[in-house]
Amino acid sequence: MNNKIKIICIFRLKIRIMAKKIIITCLLICLLTGSIFAQLRVGPVGGLNFNRQVYKSNSYRYEGIFRTQIGFNVGVLTDLILSKHFSLQSELIYTLRGGYYKTDRYNVSEEYNADMGYISLPVCLTGKIDVKSAYIIFGAGPYLEKLMHAQHKFYSNGKNIENGKLRVGTNYTTDQLKPWNAGLKVKAGFELKKGMYMVAFYDIGTSDINPQFTVTRNKTFGLQIAYLFSTSEEDRYERFEKFYEF
Repeated sequence: MNNKIKIICIFRLKIRIMAKKIIITCLLICLLTGSIFAQLRVGPVGGLNFNRQVYKSNSYRYEGIFRTQIGFNVGVLTDLILSKHFSLQSELIYTLRGGYYKTDRYNVSEEYNADMGYISLPVCLTGKIDVKSAYIIFGAGPYLEKLMHAQHKFYSNGKNIENGKLRVGTNYTTDQLKPWNAGLKVKAGFELKKGMYMVAFYDIGTSDINPQFTVTRNKTFGLQIAYLFSTSEEDRYERFEKFYEF
């Protein structure tokens, strides 16, 4: 049993190290290619999260209602243009994730909900298709995020049994959430040539965020709006002209 736990821990550590290496490599590519390729665009980004958590346990069968927990995301988006049809996009955002679960078993009604705030760094390779006044965009890439705070509420037969901060760490006997999370982000949407950017995205959590024996993963569908400012003076002038065209 101890050997199995050690193997699982080593496997999870390797996945985490691999995710960090991928993100660091993508960031280095951004830095190294910034002076070679066209331009870097930067702008504010924000939107809504529709969160769910997935639970899996060998000792307990989760039979109940999983509902969407609404959150938000806000931060900065960068877009490094690699070619006419491809760019490397990265975000540094605060994102509020969470989940809700309700079950009725053995005449006992239980409700659980949690809110978790992360600082997240997704890096996506993004493709663009030119359609006259806009681009259709689609992309995918890994993300790595650090847990900043977590709150939860637990009700049994309508009574608030637990309410407060979740314990963060990797000790499976005392802690309730792990400090790091990783996953895959996929997105699709469009960008107006005036700079407005709108996408729908899906964050697929691949890390088990629960240090105990119940496997817990975050899943988030969301919407984002951004405005990208160009670092090229010529491009900024062209956008200014287009913005006031009638």
